[in-house]
Amino acid sequence: MKYLSFASFILIFGYISFIRTEFIYSCKEKKTIALTFDDGPHKYTKELVDYFINEYPDDRITFFQVGKFHYPFAINVREYQKAMRKAHHNGFQIASHTFEHKIPDDEYEFKKALTKMDDFIEEITGDRPRYFRAPKGHCNKECQDALEKWDYRLIQWDTDTNDWDLVTSGSPSQRVEDSIKFLKRRFAKEEDSYLILMHDTQNYTVSDIVPWIMKRSGMKEKGYKFVTVAECLGDKKGMYRSGKTYFKKKESNIPKNNTINTVAVTTTLSNDALSIKPMTIISCIYLTLMTILINIIN
Repeated sequence: MKYLSFASFILIFGYISFIRTEFIYSCKEKKTIALTFDDGPHKYTKELVDYFINEYPDDRITFFQVGKFHYPFAINVREYQKAMRKAHHNGFQIASHTFEHKIPDDEYEFKKALTKMDDFIEEITGDRPRYFRAPKGHCNKECQDALEKWDYRLIQWDTDTNDWDLVTSGSPSQRVEDSIKFLKRRFAKEEDSYLILMHDTQNYTVSDIVPWIMKRSGMKEKGYKFVTVAECLGDKKGMYRSGKTYFKKKESNIPKNNTINTVAVTTTLSNDALSIKPMTIISCIYLTLMTILINIIN
C-alpha cells in the first residue's frame, strides 16, 4: 500500500506538470525566420503590412496585438483596424497579446480579458486566435495552467532586438544601430531558425530595422524563409480556432462581408465559456497509463 501511495503521488504530480502549457521559444521548422511584432495595431502597422505585400509578397509575419494600450487605442481607430484586417487577409498571422497589455491575477478576469481581445480580433478579421504572447513574456504557473485549459499556444522568442529600449541607446539612430549589431551576431551563427521579437509601434523598426533584415542581412540568400509563427512550428492550420488558412490576394478580392467600423468591444461570459475544456487525447492516454501502472503495483 505504501508503494501504491508513492506511485500515485509521483504519477499525479507528473500529470499536473505535464498538462501545463509550455513556453515556446523557438521554431521547429529548419531554415525559417518568424518576425513577430508586439503591441499594435498602431500608426506604423499599415506601412509595415504594405511593405511586405509590395516588396516581399511570398513572405509572412506575425502580429501579437492589443486592443487598448498605446494611445490612440486600436479599438477606436478605423485605420488601425483596416491594417489589421489587411494583414490577416494577406496571410499574416494575427495573435493575442491581451486586451490591455496586462494579465489579471484573478482567473475569471484573465479569461474575460482574453475573450474580449479575441472578440475584437474576430470582429475585424473573422477569426479567433489560438496563439498568445504574454506582455513582456511574463506568465506564471497559474497563467500557464489557465492557458492550457483554454487551449492557447504560449509564444516567447529566442531573439530579442530590444527595439523598444531607447533609454539604453540614447537615440532612435543608435537604437537602430544597436539592434542591427545584435542581429548580425545572431545571424552569423546560422541557427536552424529564429523567432524574433520586435514592435510595430516603433517608427524606426518599420523604416530601418525590418528593411535591413530583409535586404541586407543576407538571410534570404542563405535560404531562410520568412514565415508566421504557426508555420515555423509546423502548425499552419492551428493559428486560428477556425482552422482556416489564408493566402495573399489583391485587395479587390478580399471578401466584403466584414465591414470595418470603430469597435466598442463588450463581453458576456457564459458558464460554458469559463468551463474547463475536455482533456486532450494525450492527457487521456497519460491517465490511462497511470491507472494501469497503479493496478500493476497493487
